[in-house]
Amino acid sequence: MIGSRLKPALAVVLGLALLLAWRCWQVLHSGAGLHVDEAQYWYWSSRPLEWGYFSKPPLLVGLIRLSTDLFGHGLLGVKALAMVAWLLASAVLWRLGAAMGSERAGLIAAALLAATPASGLLGLSATTDSVLMLFWSLVMWGSWRAAHAEGAVAWRWWALTGLALGLGLLSKYTAGALSLSALWLLWRCPPARRGQLLAGLALAAGIAILLLLPHLFWNMHNGWPTLHHTLDITVQGGAASAADRAAGWGHKLGSAAEFGLGQLLLLGPAGLAVLALAWKRRHQPVVQPATTATPALWSALDYAWTFAWPLLALGLLQALRAKAQVNWALPALLGICLAAGWLAVRSKISGKVLATWVLAGLLLSAAIAQGGDLRRWIGRPAAAGKPAWDIWSRMRGWHEALGALAPALAPHRDLPWVTSDRTLLVQIGYELRALQPELRSWSPGGQVRHHFDWKQPLRPEAAPAALVFLGDEAPDAALLALYPLVRPLAEAESGRVKLQAWLLERPGTALATLTPTGQHP
Repeated sequence: MIGSRLKPALAVVLGLALLLAWRCWQVLHSGAGLHVDEAQYWYWSSRPLEWGYFSKPPLLVGLIRLSTDLFGHGLLGVKALAMVAWLLASAVLWRLGAAMGSERAGLIAAALLAATPASGLLGLSATTDSVLMLFWSLVMWGSWRAAHAEGAVAWRWWALTGLALGLGLLSKYTAGALSLSALWLLWRCPPARRGQLLAGLALAAGIAILLLLPHLFWNMHNGWPTLHHTLDITVQGGAASAADRAAGWGHKLGSAAEFGLGQLLLLGPAGLAVLALAWKRRHQPVVQPATTATPALWSALDYAWTFAWPLLALGLLQALRAKAQVNWALPALLGICLAAGWLAVRSKISGKVLATWVLAGLLLSAAIAQGGDLRRWIGRPAAAGKPAWDIWSRMRGWHEALGALAPALAPHRDLPWVTSDRTLLVQIGYELRALQPELRSWSPGGQVRHHFDWKQPLRPEAAPAALVFLGDEAPDAALLALYPLVRPLAEAESGRVKLQAWLLERPGTALATLTPTGQHP
């Protein structure tokens, strides 16, 4: 008995460990640095931790702090624990399948999730989706175990489910969509068990709210920045989407189709192949997996789809209203992969076929991650100045360009370093962290666009005597009106990253000799 349990456990641990090692190699050999959001999270994690931030809840920032404390501030140090979280979500699907009565279905679901392009590509980054996927999967597992247990055991599982839900909300507000899944499960539950299920869900919700309270108090104290940002990019759609909201139904349907296609791409060839094979064999005799001793409150497929379709429906509605980001419904992959695992068992899809498609999914993700400009694959590399089909293109060049500027910037490390671009601010903060620069954001119109506009702005009424300006071009006229004496320090270019550094001074201060605006020495 023990040996039969250890064998699949050993296979899962070994498989995920090998996959983690492969992904670490990919990160180190991709030639890319941190994404702007990763650099922002790192910046927050390198300062005193708070219960919330301008655009995100606090959990991922705390995880990155732990990760860098353990592994240093290099690329892998920032990403390590977030990468592990993606793979742990696969392991949770395996245990959920076993709890539902088919360890094989759970193993297939775990493999399908790991083989998705979502896991293979987003799983290389430290994003809020990584921890959200883990806690979403834990809510799925905990809810099933709690609903099919009795007495104190059931209450312990409900408490653990509430803990996972609270941590999910502290990862990303998308976890709130789990309330729709809970309501659907409650409606689909046998009436005789509905009261017990409602009590358990209430306990889980209460624990989640208690965990969320410090974040809510932080938001209230700071004017609800995280909530306003979330509403702006979802319910309100942001200023950039005003034209989209006013567009006709043709545009709206196009947006919905784009969102749907994005979900298929995130699922990838392995999951799509299993679903297609199961559909093709739907009229053939099926294998009913062994059931648990306790009669299930829901069918396995009903339970799995419950954690997918509400989120997909919300994403589709948002796409029809304005524009939905393709990753907004990412946790739906957990329900889809779990359903695909059960369908694979019922449809008697062979292990050889499954392994072939899983390997195809893993190889596709690896090829995209390591392939550079995908235009080269079709013999048409990107021309100079044209965008490349490279998923890491926005993350390339920062290390080299900022490293080239460092010698010219180091003597001015005691001055504020100013730019109007958030991406540049966080990349400076990370790449030149050894210099510990004081970063300020220049927003000529006074808009609060991001964290630095909110917390670290350059205010004209309190502007310092001198500063260093960085950007892809010379300082703008509004800034030059405040600082009429300027001197170029250095320029650097690496790929698509082109940077200039300027020393700006107000008249009457005693720095090195500067020249009037527009005149180079």
